[in-house]
Amino acid sequence: MSEQQLFYTVQQIAKRWQVDAEKVSRIFENDPAVMNLGAAADKRRRKRAYRILRISATALARVERELAKK
Repeated sequence: MSEQQLFYTVQQIAKRWQVDAEKVSRIFENDPAVMNLGAAADKRRRKRAYRILRISATALARVERELAKK
């Protein structure tokens, strides 16, 4: 039996933490447990990169524990 993993959007976490969504994106952008569904930059066409992050519940819990220690 497979267990479903719960994922959060950047906006959901920003509302939960009462901070700006950009701050949440910067915290999670290089986390290996986060799915990045965005498109890479296309420099030839001068198109910017898009970040669409989905943060797993386990990654969120880990980061919240780390931030609580500070």
